[in-house]
Amino acid sequence: MTQSPDRNTFRQARRLLVAGLFASGCGLALPAHAAEEIDVSIVSGFSPAVAAVKMLKESFMPGVDERLAKTGNYKINWQEAFSGTLAKPAGELEAIETGLADMGVIPTGFHADKLPVYQIGYVTPFTTTDLVLIHKVVDELVEKYPAFRETWEGLNQVTLSASGIPDNYIICSSKPVESVADIEGLKIAGAGPNLRWIEPAGATGVTGSLGNFYQLVETGVVDAMLVWGESVVSLKFYEVCGNYFDAKLGGVNSYVINANKQSWESYPDEVKEAMIAAAKDYGVDIGEFAARLGAKARETVLENGGTVVEIDPAERTELAESLPNLAQEWAESLEAQGVPAKEILAEYMQAMRDADQPIARQWDQ
Repeated sequence: MTQSPDRNTFRQARRLLVAGLFASGCGLALPAHAAEEIDVSIVSGFSPAVAAVKMLKESFMPGVDERLAKTGNYKINWQEAFSGTLAKPAGELEAIETGLADMGVIPTGFHADKLPVYQIGYVTPFTTTDLVLIHKVVDELVEKYPAFRETWEGLNQVTLSASGIPDNYIICSSKPVESVADIEGLKIAGAGPNLRWIEPAGATGVTGSLGNFYQLVETGVVDAMLVWGESVVSLKFYEVCGNYFDAKLGGVNSYVINANKQSWESYPDEVKEAMIAAAKDYGVDIGEFAARLGAKARETVLENGGTVVEIDPAERTELAESLPNLAQEWAESLEAQGVPAKEILAEYMQAMRDADQPIARQWDQ
């Protein structure tokens, strides 16, 4: 789906009209070097309490503004569309595709069918908890392999950068979990792709999102949720899940910052460059934020009367080995579509080995 071809013309006319009315109404001459103002609507179905949106407001948007302020040629009029005002969680992809929003952050885990190549983190659990590393490695893969960018061609979008927020998935449960054996029989909410990580242990996966995990546990629909430390603190999951089982499942690339193709093409090069640079900084900033706040999760759970248990290293290895070969399934499916997924997988895992990450299973071997 595409935008109306008159969109750019309309924007230019609107800017000229506003400028003309201001000059005539005030009886003043316009400055010799007035910044061109560009309206940009930015979407997320989540609220600013969620780290992905919080860091849009604290990292990405001001990062763009600061870069543009150096020349004074352009100024962005940000139009925030958060908290479900324009799209519900997981609705961002369509909102950007149709031009309902100019740009925004998309949670890739909710769109495994449309964004299969971006699921690399979800098919390689037990690998790393370093989100900054994940961000940098995946962004390098995006630059190197056309399959990543080709993903967006049929979705009328341009991607700026990949990032993530789950640095280490844990099981936050309303029932005590002291070992992998206690997972059996639990109903556990997750994003979708990550539910396959705990099903071999006897759990029943229930697809949900950050927007409804709390309610799902509170109402007894599920017993637990697959989340990470930062979310436990930010969204107060410890209020309904007093048992923090650190299964050391690892982190994933879970977000991309994207722009509607027609909107992107209307932006001057200077604006595009500022947005791309800020998007890459966002990937670093959100990773550091998740690590910083996530480090407080255990203490927060304990302070609120909960329990914290860390998985036994031998059990972690056993759980990892019990999973189907998720990465090879993923690679073979994409290879059938002409994507060099085995090469992508090998490069991702080698980057993790080179960085000496706590890998429990060599998914490319």
